[in-house]
Amino acid sequence: MEKKHFLNLTDRYLTNQANTQEILLVEEYLQRMEKKGRSLDAPDLDGRSLKSVLMKAISKPDEKHGHRLKWLIAAASIVIISAIGLFLHTHKAPFPKNISNPGVASKAKIKPGGNKAILTLSNGSTINLDATSNGVILKQHGLEIKKDKDGHLIYTASAPDAKAIIEEITYNTIETPMGGQYQVHLPDGTNVWLNASSSLKFPTQFKGRQRNVELAGEAYFEVTRDEEKPFKVITNRQVIEVLGTHFNVNAYEDEDFAKTTLLEGSVKVSKQDRSVLLKPGQQSVIKGNYIEVNAVNVNTIVDWKNGRFIFKQEDIRGIMRKLARWYNIDVEYAGKLEGLNFTGNVSRSKNLDEILRVLTLTGDVKFKTEGRRITVMP
Repeated sequence: MEKKHFLNLTDRYLTNQANTQEILLVEEYLQRMEKKGRSLDAPDLDGRSLKSVLMKAISKPDEKHGHRLKWLIAAASIVIISAIGLFLHTHKAPFPKNISNPGVASKAKIKPGGNKAILTLSNGSTINLDATSNGVILKQHGLEIKKDKDGHLIYTASAPDAKAIIEEITYNTIETPMGGQYQVHLPDGTNVWLNASSSLKFPTQFKGRQRNVELAGEAYFEVTRDEEKPFKVITNRQVIEVLGTHFNVNAYEDEDFAKTTLLEGSVKVSKQDRSVLLKPGQQSVIKGNYIEVNAVNVNTIVDWKNGRFIFKQEDIRGIMRKLARWYNIDVEYAGKLEGLNFTGNVSRSKNLDEILRVLTLTGDVKFKTEGRRITVMP
């Protein structure tokens, strides 16, 4: 954020015009700077300093915010201007709203993704689901495939006929593009949420003693319990086995890890001859042949399913990979960007320029938009 924009925010804060998030942003920043022993006298672009702004405000304080002004002035060793970069990648408050910033060079608004997917049937034919009318799409092998009004794909198994019983297992694949997501209701009652740029291959009927599906990308599973038929998720790096549970799998090929996060029940994660059993609130991380288990905040893992981006000290490249998948953009990097970590919480329904504008509040990163190509710069 440029200095004049921060002083404008400070003005709103001192005149009781700031919203709750802006107040949290200013106060936490002031507290952190106070601990660092910085000076208030650094000048702004127009010659003002925070000290002069505060002194002007304290000459006519109101009762509601008098205590706030007192501790602000008492923090005479704080500098607001000199370390503005601490704003977002250190504070724990949600991203601020309605703060304009010139750090995003863009002419056209890039809109968020939505319910988009392609269904590939066992015979190789495809169905564009976002262009298909609601209702029954087709019936095959004792199975009814329906798209509901919310854009969910529902597989309902009817009483199997003789033909369906003797036929070999057939598979369907649902694939979301960049900028797409979709929810699938499998024949056994299991619900699967697919994130952007992901695919799920599954049998049209679960026969035998196992329920196996293949995943590329990211998905959240709510598996219907069946102790006689374990449910397995197979990715390029691991096999996840459950009886009935809620969990998230991140297995994108452009990430250097595979993560499985358990919300409810229990899951067994295997990699070659190694395996771990997860408890709720735990996450397995597979990198190479090594499996690590950590306790995590599950809300930050399933943020995408709940329509949010929640970043907790996440590096800029990881953030941009998430934005690239959801907004269908190409990302390039210019300059040194190592060590830039951000914390924040913002809706996935926002246009891309709004999210990039929030990230520029740190003063550490800027963006240049040319069509759907975004260049990230220090």
